[in-house]
Amino acid sequence: MQKSRIAAIYATMIGASVGVFFLIRFFGRTLVAPEASAPLGSGSSAAPHADSALTQVLLALIVIIIAARLFGAAFRRMNQPEVIGEMIAGILLGPSLLGHVAPGLSAQLFPVTVLPFLSVIAQIGVILYMFLVGVELDTKLLQHRLGISIGISQASIVTPFLLGSALALWLYPMLSTRGVPFTEFALFMGVAMSVTAFPVLARILTDRHMQTTRIGAIALACAAADDVTA
Repeated sequence: MQKSRIAAIYATMIGASVGVFFLIRFFGRTLVAPEASAPLGSGSSAAPHADSALTQVLLALIVIIIAARLFGAAFRRMNQPEVIGEMIAGILLGPSLLGHVAPGLSAQLFPVTVLPFLSVIAQIGVILYMFLVGVELDTKLLQHRLGISIGISQASIVTPFLLGSALALWLYPMLSTRGVPFTEFALFMGVAMSVTAFPVLARILTDRHMQTTRIGAIALACAAADDVTA
């Protein structure tokens, strides 16, 4: 009885979400986006030498690690998760601040030629970290709570997805071009808003030593189901 009730609620939520999205799509069909501007020509850059690329990657990693540790320690002293400080350090080292205030220094520390290497290293680090989180997860804590975890995860997808799709009604005429249909733009906005930062949540729970508790296990399961569905 309880399973059928959960299935009915889930089906109702999905059906209502689809109906709301089609309503947003109906109102967005009349919106007109500006013409696309001519793309800027990008100059070709020669591939870096292997030794030079390795030196640049190591220098960039040293700067990133030092900044992340400093900001993480500062946030830990404020009784906040270290990962929040590490994220702020990444934002400050990126184009939002350093690239805007000191573009020359940003180009020297993080040249375009080494960004793909940094991206690969970052992805490998995230994969290994999430593997360790999964190994420590006690699935016994999720017994009799699987339906609740799935329901929470789906609700956390549907709500930001609809809000992002509705936001497309305002942003489409300003940010999009006529070559992009409103439906695709609305779907992009909805998916971008509904993606969960699973590694960040896992780090927060780890920093708080909550990953082995019942509430921590449920939160990880909800976020994992959220990421898989999204």
